[in-house]
Amino acid sequence: MLLILDNLKAHNSLKAVEKAKSNSIVMLTLPPHTSHRMQPLDVTVYGPFKTLYNRALDGWMRSNPGKTVSIYQIAGFVNEAFLSAVTPRNITSGFKSTGIFPYNRDIFPEEAFAPSMVSDRPNPELLPASTGPSTSDDPDGPLPADEPPAADANPSTSRGPHGCASPADSDVPSRPGYVSPREILPLPKHPPRAQTKRKRVKTAILTDTPEKQAIEKAYEERQNKLAGKKQNSKEKGKLKKKAPKRKIIDSSSEESDVPVPLDDESPEDERSDPGNTDLNVGDFVLFNFATKHRSLRYVGMVEKVEDDEILTQFLRRIQGNKKQWERPTFAIKENYVAHVPKGDVVKKLPQPNRPGGTTRREQLFTFPCNLQGWNVE
Repeated sequence: MLLILDNLKAHNSLKAVEKAKSNSIVMLTLPPHTSHRMQPLDVTVYGPFKTLYNRALDGWMRSNPGKTVSIYQIAGFVNEAFLSAVTPRNITSGFKSTGIFPYNRDIFPEEAFAPSMVSDRPNPELLPASTGPSTSDDPDGPLPADEPPAADANPSTSRGPHGCASPADSDVPSRPGYVSPREILPLPKHPPRAQTKRKRVKTAILTDTPEKQAIEKAYEERQNKLAGKKQNSKEKGKLKKKAPKRKIIDSSSEESDVPVPLDDESPEDERSDPGNTDLNVGDFVLFNFATKHRSLRYVGMVEKVEDDEILTQFLRRIQGNKKQWERPTFAIKENYVAHVPKGDVVKKLPQPNRPGGTTRREQLFTFPCNLQGWNVE
């Protein structure tokens, strides 16, 4: 089986080539912008198929005026056009018309390779090296007004580069002062193409061993390049990753709304727990805090014990539990720590239970005590 396709980079897939080779399919790629002239189906099958499909559609609409064509009629139109267009004669004619079989390298005339007038530009490889600015190199530039264009000695035989008459070869009056419309408004020209680093491709049989090996090599190089980029991005991410900032709450910050340790405003019976002075790292305490407008009460975990104060990690209460006060559950409040005087500790709490299981549940603390009435945040 012969598979003819455009020579696009997307078609050079290693998996597609391997599958085609394993199933005895020959993949032949064509140069860019040539498939409409070199693919047999495009030349002798698709054109008649479209014509016959439109003819069947037109016949149905004339037989059913006022009705709309639905997907149920399209299958019938395709069947009628397919049986008439996709025939062995048309298929074999397509291979002959494109010069594939029997092989004919002169199937296309020289005029077929000529660019259009808009995109026609001189070959840069054939242009002489210019040493200075010159206005005579542009064949399409305007002529001086005082110099009329030279009259053609034999206008009847003047032809373009491909044997066809061009607008520039039309008869022009030779009287002085004549200005042609082409001088006033020149025909549009496509600007020069930007030079790209894209590698030029050529016609190839992708399933041949040398071409397949080249595709495998290019695929491995791309994979190695992508792997290197991913590794570099990971390393850059590691270098740019910063440790989270911890907010150290100081009692001297008067302009902030961050909770500040309460002075001596709590009732004496709430601050008289004798175990408040016997605190160790890892203990859990209930302590008083105050903002500018109200006083608050938090549960915290002791991270450091000093002479008259402790460094406490804030915990936040998990709401929504039916027994949220009988067995209250707390989680760590990220990046919130504070220096709390030991005198502001209301109560030392028992060690909580850790539910465990998932990573999220390992961050929870369930206390075996009733905190109802303590107004814990």
